[in-house]
Amino acid sequence: MRIAIIAPPYPLEEMPSPPLGVTYVASAFEAAGAEVKIFDYIVCAYTKESLEKQLKAFQPDAVGATSVTMNFYKAQQILHDVKNYNPEIVTMMGGPHVSFTAMDTLRQYPDIDLIVIGEGEDTIAELTPVLKQKNKWHDIRGIAYRDGDEIITTGKRDFITDIDRIPSPARHLLPISRYRALGFPVSLITGRGCPYSCIFCLGRKMVGSKVRRRNPKLVLDEIETIIGYGFDRINIADDLFTSDKERVKEICTGIKERSLKFVWSAFARVDTVNPEVFDLMAQAGCDSVSFGVDTGNPEMLKRIK
Repeated sequence: MRIAIIAPPYPLEEMPSPPLGVTYVASAFEAAGAEVKIFDYIVCAYTKESLEKQLKAFQPDAVGATSVTMNFYKAQQILHDVKNYNPEIVTMMGGPHVSFTAMDTLRQYPDIDLIVIGEGEDTIAELTPVLKQKNKWHDIRGIAYRDGDEIITTGKRDFITDIDRIPSPARHLLPISRYRALGFPVSLITGRGCPYSCIFCLGRKMVGSKVRRRNPKLVLDEIETIIGYGFDRINIADDLFTSDKERVKEICTGIKERSLKFVWSAFARVDTVNPEVFDLMAQAGCDSVSFGVDTGNPEMLKRIK
């Protein structure tokens, strides 16, 4: 089974780092036994001709793409071009945009055969062996697909409790030298989920409202791997890295003990940090913290939770 994963283009001013979601998806397909290639159109220009050249060389059984709202339309256009090249290729899409609009997406975009909803690793593990056997898709939770004129959804899949068993992101499949030349940070996560319940945030619907944390050793091992690729800036992309001060301390201490030399950034809330936390992070190389400041009105803060 050969799977091509599309990293669809989005504006460079959005500071693209090596795409984290794409590399998690690629590693999940690899772990399921597939031969995988990433067609990267973030730092490599997309043309229909370049797509056809890659499809001809690799001959994939299926092509998948990820999408957020700002690059969904380009992603679906690429899958449309895939179908024009070979209608027998199974086309898939995952990511936040289609996870929340699966039914409408399948109705409006007939070139998309299947949508993986929400957290995809366990779904991919079950789907890969039967990807060419559509009659078996109904047994796999966490997908939506078209069966004739009917849209089938197979039900919600539970979040992965032990995220340490998720394969490491397959960054080796990316054009690493191009990303390194651009100088943008590499993203990694130390956990999934956020303990808060802000009503405007869809993040917890993708990764849950209970924080699932990775073993700090695995986080530090991944940092070493990223540094080994030649990168010197990392962005910790957890929804809220500072939700657990003891864990922040554990990771920062590990960075210093291993003498890992890099600079990094993270996301926080103003009520989850203090001078001691800042000192720990700064000593471990952190030079930037991004806060969400939603309103200065206490009544509005209560309303939006």
